[in-house]
Amino acid sequence: MNDQIEQLNQWLTGLDSKNPAEWGLLPDIGLYMDQVQTYIDRQLALYRRDENDRLLTPAMINNYIKDNVIPRAEIKKYNPTHLALLIMIGTLKQVLSIPNLSHLLSVYREPADVEVLYNHYRQIQQGSLQNIVEQVGSEISKLRNAGDGSSQATNDAMRSLALELSIEARTRILIAEKILALIAESWPDDNADKKKDKSKEKPKKSSEEA
Repeated sequence: MNDQIEQLNQWLTGLDSKNPAEWGLLPDIGLYMDQVQTYIDRQLALYRRDENDRLLTPAMINNYIKDNVIPRAEIKKYNPTHLALLIMIGTLKQVLSIPNLSHLLSVYREPADVEVLYNHYRQIQQGSLQNIVEQVGSEISKLRNAGDGSSQATNDAMRSLALELSIEARTRILIAEKILALIAESWPDDNADKKKDKSKEKPKKSSEEA
């Protein structure tokens, strides 16, 4: 009767330590598309349903490029900036639409900016996994003592837990979508401000250079 509970408990063990590679460990030799797929699958194995599940396909990656979610590959090779953004996309693509992913990520292009964002992402992910493991671990203890010990009672308790987690997740997504919608409303102005800032940084040509 407690087999399901124990399987869940074993799956949770070590879950909070399954974080993608640090920025400094991302391959910097330039990966081709098939290598990128394999690398992302390994980094985000936590989110794959089985070995045949591909989190990102060439078509998906090309769409992210067309929609300006990530920059174009450099001579068909993907560097740490691409990989970091794709790892974040692989984590979030089941949660956010392509437009929302664009609003969230497309302003990050410089390696230094992407590095800061990626480190922040890893920190949030690790903290989130730790919190959810603690929360569900506490619920597992309650499940062990719930009901009359029958399979039906265990299943009912697990359904209740799944419902609670699903509603909590959907509420968080709702708030995230609202935040990104507000960002989208100011998108043209935001991009215009960035262009102005970049134009100020460009040195003026002398009369001899013009």
